[in-house]
Amino acid sequence: MSAAGPPWRDPVSGAEPDTFWASLPQEDRRAMARAGTLRSFARDAELVHQGQAFAAVLLLCSGAVEVFRGDADGIRTVLARRWPGQLIGEMAAVDLAPVSATVRAVEPVTALVLPGARFGELCRARPGITWLVLRAAVARLRDSDDHRQQYRLDVRRRTILCLIATAEAGRGQAVRGSVSLRLTQQQLADTVPAALVSVTRVLEDLRQAGALTTTRGRITVDVATLRLLAEGAS
Repeated sequence: MSAAGPPWRDPVSGAEPDTFWASLPQEDRRAMARAGTLRSFARDAELVHQGQAFAAVLLLCSGAVEVFRGDADGIRTVLARRWPGQLIGEMAAVDLAPVSATVRAVEPVTALVLPGARFGELCRARPGITWLVLRAAVARLRDSDDHRQQYRLDVRRRTILCLIATAEAGRGQAVRGSVSLRLTQQQLADTVPAALVSVTRVLEDLRQAGALTTTRGRITVDVATLRLLAEGAS
């Protein structure tokens, strides 16, 4: 009788229940883990760069990343943050187009890197993976529609909604109490998006309302107070 192999070690054991990875059956997780290689990235490292040829799909295992686009004038627009259990680059894997945004580590990151061709083989062989990639694509399309709708709102309301969404992302939906965000005021302005001076004024108003405190590189928000302010502004 042959000896048992090494025990299964989930590379993303702490993924939130609604993420891509947490929704996968264990056999599909094993198949993806076998197909990829774990890599570490330092804070501020670029995992992928806007415009580069598609090469790989990454599964975020730990840490957090920021997804943004830059234009010809050097203006950055932050599109999203990604957390453990979420995929990076799966859209390019579908259409094989160049990468549409830059992904930068906002803290040290570990990711499972799957060559693009191998990820495509997995999707064709395992419909469960394909279905979840499709679900993720639909969710991001809905997020894009929501963001376009929010552009019609004033900067104060956009800032409040952005802070709530950032506090909830990667932590489940039932967030209560205070949440400390590793987020600079410039990064927040890029995400809203709005001029830094406008967002700074809003943050001062929210500080006076007891909704948040700020320190260098961090914004600590009281989610319940922000939600009340968002409801009052609607």
